[in-house]
Amino acid sequence: MNRRFIFSLVVALAALCSCDNVLGSETGSETGKPDVETDSRVVNGTKILEGHNLYGLICDTDGHPLGNVPVSDGYRYVLTDENGVYQTKADTRATHVFYSLPAGYAIEQDKSSGLPAFYRKIDPSASDIRNDFKLKKLSASSSAFSFAVLGDIHIRDAATAAQFKKGAMARIGQYFKDNAPAGPAFGISLGDIINNAKDPETFGYAKDALGSADCGNGQRLPFFTVIGNHDHNARLGNSAQSGTDGFDLGTGLDFTNTFGPVCYSFNVGAVHFVVLDNYISQKQPSNSGTALSGQGQSGLSDDVWKWFMKDLSFVKDKASKMIVVCEHCHIRGFENIPHREDMLDQMAAFHSAYILSGHAHICETYKYTKVKSKNGNPVVERIHGVPMGNFWYSMYGPDSSPAGFYVYQVKGNDFSSWKYVCVHDAEDQMRVYDSKDVYDKPGDWSRQYAWENESLFADGYYLLAHIYDGNEDWEVTLEQGGTTRTMSFANKRIYDYCAHSHLANDNIPGIRTNWKYHWDRSENWWYIKLDHPASELSGWKVVARSRFPGSGETKVYTCDKITRTLTEQL
Repeated sequence: MNRRFIFSLVVALAALCSCDNVLGSETGSETGKPDVETDSRVVNGTKILEGHNLYGLICDTDGHPLGNVPVSDGYRYVLTDENGVYQTKADTRATHVFYSLPAGYAIEQDKSSGLPAFYRKIDPSASDIRNDFKLKKLSASSSAFSFAVLGDIHIRDAATAAQFKKGAMARIGQYFKDNAPAGPAFGISLGDIINNAKDPETFGYAKDALGSADCGNGQRLPFFTVIGNHDHNARLGNSAQSGTDGFDLGTGLDFTNTFGPVCYSFNVGAVHFVVLDNYISQKQPSNSGTALSGQGQSGLSDDVWKWFMKDLSFVKDKASKMIVVCEHCHIRGFENIPHREDMLDQMAAFHSAYILSGHAHICETYKYTKVKSKNGNPVVERIHGVPMGNFWYSMYGPDSSPAGFYVYQVKGNDFSSWKYVCVHDAEDQMRVYDSKDVYDKPGDWSRQYAWENESLFADGYYLLAHIYDGNEDWEVTLEQGGTTRTMSFANKRIYDYCAHSHLANDNIPGIRTNWKYHWDRSENWWYIKLDHPASELSGWKVVARSRFPGSGETKVYTCDKITRTLTEQL
């Protein structure tokens, strides 16, 4: 056997071993054998296979290569090898290459925008696309950490972006300054960042605003972004592909050009975060329509579902970790959307499982009692209220919760607590009402509202508590003169009539003519029947105790005033 043949055989075997981490058909040529003889590219000791035009090196800041780091172009997914090298053939539809941040490493931030920088833009048709990444190892444990979550923002112009910076983003920065959380800190914006923007300039306003949360010492809170239905521009879709995944793909280009990938993941401590695009744009809007998202539906497209399954295949020891799926469209109440049950089933493989969603502009918690994670608790979906209030016209959202955001605390593999933080007052958690109050304002457009419109409160005197982010697990009591009485959870979606009178009667610019459009119910109500009008109560307070199943921790909030009118504070 001659030496030339032996040398060729050794090279071929080495190349075959180097692509063990590549999925499916990406292990080599169509024959199943890698063609390496004519490819001279070598990265950190790893030979790049012919036909693999997307590759690079991932190492730490000391130059040590990081193996087993998932890297994707949004369609194909590979792991870095022992030399820290990834390689694949870029999908023709790809716009970015990105990695899934391993636990124990810092979130890299773009120096200009302050947003996470885990990706690079690519041209998939290029013959040679090399992108290297350096990750900084955290100096302390990341088993405990905090993050902020924003519901729908709906930036529509420079003015609303400025209002967002001055209000919610300034409050977020101040909150993290004041509370100095242990471990890493970051934020997540759950989509509908844009309100039917007709030009990319508006995305620039939103990007600037999302990078403005000043946490002190020159640090800005890095915000991960989720694409929402209003962030899709269906006018960018190819009309010849209506109703296909191909049409949907084109509609997200404005978003991806600004914020990067629409499906990606990252790990912090024992938590695997997955961001998904769960709006499928299917048809261009009419010429007269303003919703650039056009016609579509919530759910996971087949492309997104395949990507999600590949992402989860790289997560080891699922039963000891928490999964947090971040997506825009809530799935509560939508039984037949694509891959809904599939996703819930996959989440059940983890120790604990949560969906963080927006879209509805309300504060709500829902338990999927038929799907339980490994700790025995149901998969939970948390739908998030909004920092924009009522489309920037009023500080009160459709469910009457004030403009706000959320702060989550994590310890180990579950949430230890979360809190709804109002922009105008971080400790404002509830309003208390007298069921006999009637709301009316004089004027040509006067409309009258009363709690007795609800049959639940029509037969006597009641004290009502609307707790913005409450849920059935909370314990709510009325305390007076050394006596404590338990208030009942209404377990019913109810209008906040005081808030709706304010929206309908107070001549708020932008709302008066469309006041019903800005309404929705809340299910976060508690009540107690009294022997006399609530106005005759003295020395009382409503006490709400929020209990968190993952930690047993309790937060306590109180209110000792009856609300009779609302005013704008933003």
